[in-house]
Amino acid sequence: MAHILSDVLKSRRGVRAPAGRGQRGWRRAVLPSLALAVGVGSLGLFGCSSSANKVDASTGTFKFVQQAPGQSFTELGHRKAAPDLAGTTLNGTKLDLASFRGKIVVVNFWASWCSPCRAETPNLLQVSAQKPDVAFLGVNERDPTSPAQAFVRDHKVTYPSIIDKYGTLSAHWPVAVALPTTFVLDPKGDIAARFAGGVTAQTLGPVLDKLAAET
Repeated sequence: MAHILSDVLKSRRGVRAPAGRGQRGWRRAVLPSLALAVGVGSLGLFGCSSSANKVDASTGTFKFVQQAPGQSFTELGHRKAAPDLAGTTLNGTKLDLASFRGKIVVVNFWASWCSPCRAETPNLLQVSAQKPDVAFLGVNERDPTSPAQAFVRDHKVTYPSIIDKYGTLSAHWPVAVALPTTFVLDPKGDIAARFAGGVTAQTLGPVLDKLAAET
């Protein structure tokens, strides 16, 4: 963003303030361009943005405590129940998150157009294979059905994904501004952990082990 601002300032060095307006006139000439530069530059900070109206403002409700950059955990006794999550999966069946009650559940919000989502998928599949007692559920965000189904087919994804075409489901969850976002629920259905950004087997596995040790 710094180089964008620099270019704007250089381009405005020859701009003279309108007669009789002094510095106020110069600011009126330059500030709109600076505002535009800041707005354009900020678009590159969020990666795979899934929604323009989604603000990560509800995280305090879930008592997340940051463990590492992008990784948060809530200790037993301080957790909140996960919001409702139900709908039609990419293969056309109906599915409700509540049906997994009694199991540790990994809920992954993703999209086929999201590069970090593509990068993390082999890790999710690896952990899913290593921990068959853990349920995995995807939530496909703002995606046409055909590309989403192709993503699942090409990456050989074995767990189901609920379609969230308009972001109405994720709006009730503390999903980060940019995809992917992954949650880990304890067997009671409470949110125990959140990963803002791509997960790896090395970061997700220990969290699942910690929850398994609680039971």
